[in-house]
Amino acid sequence: MKLGIIGLPQSGKTTLFNAASGQEVAVGDYSRAIHRAIVKVPDQRADNLHVLSDSKKLTHAEIEFLDSSGFTGKGKKSTGELGNMADLRLMDAFAIVADYFNPDATPEQDFTAVADEMILADLILIENNFDKLERSIKMTGKHDRARELELLKLCKEALENEKMLSEIELSESDKKELRGYCFLTLKPQLIVLNISEDKLTDTETIENDFSKFRKENIREISIICGKLQMELAQLSDEEQREFLNDLNIKYSALERFIQKSYDLLGLVSFFTTGPPETRAWTIKKGSTAPKAAGVIHTDFERGFIRAEVATYENYMEYKTLPALNSAAKLHVEGKEYIVKNGDVILFLFNV
Repeated sequence: MKLGIIGLPQSGKTTLFNAASGQEVAVGDYSRAIHRAIVKVPDQRADNLHVLSDSKKLTHAEIEFLDSSGFTGKGKKSTGELGNMADLRLMDAFAIVADYFNPDATPEQDFTAVADEMILADLILIENNFDKLERSIKMTGKHDRARELELLKLCKEALENEKMLSEIELSESDKKELRGYCFLTLKPQLIVLNISEDKLTDTETIENDFSKFRKENIREISIICGKLQMELAQLSDEEQREFLNDLNIKYSALERFIQKSYDLLGLVSFFTTGPPETRAWTIKKGSTAPKAAGVIHTDFERGFIRAEVATYENYMEYKTLPALNSAAKLHVEGKEYIVKNGDVILFLFNV
């Protein structure tokens, strides 16, 4: 998964990047630099299976974070030509960071300004391609791209009316037709309200106040004290856990942020475990067992025979495959099985 961290200057996006990556990139300097990091997804289930199986190796799922430059804060007055557009268009989703730590913060206005720049960037992209596509269809007499042209007209109209493309009716085939354009406003968004430490006890109220921005499968809200999370990232895993335990917090705000990113993109995790390695794998929700096997290796999907599946909870309770089998908690599943979040799977295949 590729997640672009975007926002206005001084919103705390680089602070969030540091918190997520454990890096110490300079913050607050209005730098136009672009920062990248591959981050392991925290998952206590993988950690526990690693210990249970006494695996030599533990491999977590990974997210690529991009701390973007480019947003100006000019909203509709922007040129729409963001500095690292090619990178932004390759992201799977965006975390839009809004300042809510300053006394005079205006997070709603900030989000609107960012949204306006995204809309303008997509509108410019359509305008740069629309006439060329229309001429190509007329000159060649080939109408196989006529639907594409119709969709661009629909998208152009929506953007001119200040609508994100994620908010208009598009079928899966329509989205596939438009995939090559990599529209910014068609990507899921996680609005990250970057709060001050004195607001930590008010997170539930803040979530309710901003609930109007939530839209299923389109936009979600996350609340993070970036400064605190960045400080936490500099501690060891054990020190972080002790700190959170002292505060009676089960999951850090960063872990919840990553989980919300997964939910927004419709992703789930399954696990493989044994003495050589315990590993977390990421797949789209609704994937069949062969598709999940193909994430491990294409040969697994091609030669799929069956999957032996246990829930994470049952695996931790019964501890071994024979014990799971005796308790009828190890299920043999075929090609139609839909993999669930937390499944522990042994694939059998033949090629």
